[in-house]
Amino acid sequence: MQSTNDPCLSGIPKVLLVGAGVVGRAIADAHAVGRIPFYFADCSEDSLNQAARRLAESEIPVEQVRCPIDGMFMCSVGETKTVDPDQPLVVIESIIEQVDAKRKLFTQIQEHFGGDAVLCSNTSTLQIDEIAGKTLASPQRLCGMHFFMPVHARAAVEVVSGIRTDPEVIDAVVRHATRIGKRAIRCKDGPGFIVNRMLSPYLNQSLLLLCRGATEDQINRAALAFGMPMSPLELIDWIGAPTMYHAGKAFWSAFPNRIDPSPIIPALVKQKRLGRSGGAGLFDYADGQRSTTLSDAACQLVQRYRLETKDLTDGDVLMLLSIPMWIEANSLLEEGIADSMATVDLAMAGGLGFSGDMSWSGFFAEVGADCIDDAIRKWQSDFRSMRR
Repeated sequence: MQSTNDPCLSGIPKVLLVGAGVVGRAIADAHAVGRIPFYFADCSEDSLNQAARRLAESEIPVEQVRCPIDGMFMCSVGETKTVDPDQPLVVIESIIEQVDAKRKLFTQIQEHFGGDAVLCSNTSTLQIDEIAGKTLASPQRLCGMHFFMPVHARAAVEVVSGIRTDPEVIDAVVRHATRIGKRAIRCKDGPGFIVNRMLSPYLNQSLLLLCRGATEDQINRAALAFGMPMSPLELIDWIGAPTMYHAGKAFWSAFPNRIDPSPIIPALVKQKRLGRSGGAGLFDYADGQRSTTLSDAACQLVQRYRLETKDLTDGDVLMLLSIPMWIEANSLLEEGIADSMATVDLAMAGGLGFSGDMSWSGFFAEVGADCIDDAIRKWQSDFRSMRR
């Protein structure tokens, strides 16, 4: 990383990304691909330097600058001198999923850059109102901007308004999402927002089905037939066991009667099989390549937690994976988290890569209410996720 002649960050940059972990680097890549200059900060100098070197390999100007935020290191990426200093700072954080850490960061940012800064949290497990708390000086400037993994392959981001979020802030974040080539899924604050609210029971169900006798191939076939881009088992490793654990815990805490938490995720965390980024999860990884079948360690966990085996057909697996999402979608509409089924369709397509001959909601229209009701009656005594 080169050092600029003026090591002090002067004026207000247009974009500040905080967090150079796996997701933070992916968000930085999205800005770099869009040729949007930004400042990049992290509490780890090594992590920031690694990310900066990777960006510099793409012949993007990267310079070290002094960070005004205590305990942070910073670099500028792209032609930051060309940004409009009259524009409010847009901050997107993807730091550790701890509410106190996020509150402290946003408090420091408002102290250093003023109350006009637009504050975006990439949280996937915390609620925006919880982060704002009672200590943030300008809670109306805080919203959620939730990116989905893999970021380069997902067309949308969730833009989440807390109870105190200024509508002008939401509009500004929607415009910024457009600048980096993402469609905005507008939603209200709530556990899991839209996508994780629907995704948590789906992913958890795939692990429960393994322990009930469904095969890895059955689950993969059902997911692809449904319209998902990959098996939920593969997606779990993309997300990572720690994030899966926190997201599942948040869902269970909010809706304890709607999920039977699989013990496989905490077991993976305990064994430090943290997912694709860690080199091992449900699958094994070598040089970035996934093993073709579940790892021996994952198979041993399935055997350890095996329950009464069911004789499951491919059709059963398809219904047991998809209907919990349908149940949550209808709850989201009733609660006003999502404003329409069209928004849910956008969330599924843009956030999870759902595709097919029809929309996500069109799939269930094709299945029909009678078939859905029959499946719920058949399986609701075995799976809480199949109860309305």
